Amino acid sequence: MAKNTGKSTDNLKPAWKKGETGNPNGRPKGQRNYATIYREALEKIANTKGMTADEIETMIEEVGILKAMKGDFNFQRDIKDRLHGKAVNKTDITSGGEGIQPLLVKIIGDEGDADSSRV
Repeated sequence: MAKNTGKSTDNLKPAWKKGETGNPNGRPKGQRNYATIYREALEKIANTKGMTADEIETMIEEVGILKAMKGDFNFQRDIKDRLHGKAVNKTDITSGGEGIQPLLVKIIGDEGDADSSRV
C-alpha cells in the first residue's frame, strides 16, 4: 500500500501496486448476493400465503407501479438498482461527436475600445 507522506498528491497514488489486489481472498464463501436474498424472501412469503414466488413478485411490481404513477419512485428504483444495477447515464458534450468550436467574445471597456478574446 502507498505510504502517506503528508503531501497533497498522496491520494492520487494507487492504493496497491500493479498486479496486486486489495482483496486477495476474494468474496467469502457462502456469502449471498441481494438477488438471492430477495428471491428467498419471496419464496418464504409465498409458502406462508399458499402462492408462488412469481405471484408475490408480480403483486409487488403492481404496487410499485401504482406508487410510481403517484410520483413515488423510490421503491421501484431501489429494487431495480439492486437487482439489475444502476442505469448508465452518458452525456455527450462534443456536439454529436464533433468538436466544440471556440467562441469569440468581444469585451468593450469604458473607453469604448473593443478587445477580442477566445474562450
